[in-house]
Order: sequence, then C-alpha cells, then structure tokens
Amino acid sequence: MSGMTDERWLREAVRLAAANADAGQLPFGAVVVRDGETLATGVNTALTDRDPTAHAEVAAVRNACRALDVLHLTGAVVYSSCEPCAICHAVAATVGVTALVYAAPKELIPDLRYPAPPDSAPLAVPMQAALRALAPEQLRHVPTPGADEPFRRYLAGLP
Repeated sequence: MSGMTDERWLREAVRLAAANADAGQLPFGAVVVRDGETLATGVNTALTDRDPTAHAEVAAVRNACRALDVLHLTGAVVYSSCEPCAICHAVAATVGVTALVYAAPKELIPDLRYPAPPDSAPLAVPMQAALRALAPEQLRHVPTPGADEPFRRYLAGLP
C-alpha cells in the first residue's frame, strides 16, 4: 500500500490515539489492514490494565487474530500513530505482518510523565535498532499531518 491509502489508515491510527488520549490513556493507536480491509484496531491500555505490553500495535494484532481465529497475519500491514517500539515490532514480525507504517517518529514523543523503568533504555534502544537492521524494509515512516495531536491532548489532560 502506498500514497493516499497509507494516509487514510495513518489518519485513522492517529484518530484512535487522540481519542485514547482524550480518555486519559496513553496516546497511541493502531490499525491492522490486509487487502484494503481493516481487520482490527487497537489502542494502548497499559495504564488501565497495568500491563506494560498493552501497546496499541500489540492490541490490534491480538484483536485481528481473534477476529479471524488465526495465529498469523501474513500479508497484513500495521498502521501506527507512532513509531513502533521493539515489543510491537517483534510481535508484528512474529505473526507475519509485512510492514509497519507509522505517522510520528519516536523523536516527536514528548515526556508523557508516566512511570517507565529508568533502566530500560540500555537494552530497549539496541533491540529496536537491531530489529530495524534485520528488516529495514518492514518499517516505514510516512509524515502525517496532526501526528503530534494525540501527545498534545494527552499532556493537556494531565493534572
């Protein structure tokens, strides 16, 4: 998929992320698409679920697999509101997702002021770099207008 089609799905992922931020949740959303059809969506529920793996991309993959009653999503594309982390990238690769297309690069993420372990970067950053190096064609950034809006909404809602 490319061009206007990418933009359509990315706008939907950003819309999901913004709605999630408005609900007081972390501002991330994702859409799983195959053959031009939405298979499932997901949002980050880590705060409410107290589940550090409840990322939007992981939720979208889980929802798609459940909906289709499968354990793989060969040929699917995950559209994400933000650059997928190593967890999300690994999950997508494991289930056969062809590509991860994202709206906001990780450099755009402000300090969201939620408790993340202070020592995760020494391993998480090299893991993400290794996944990128192993399959550079799998991850693609498409600049998307408004990609930073979910972050602004989330921060505006904090006490």
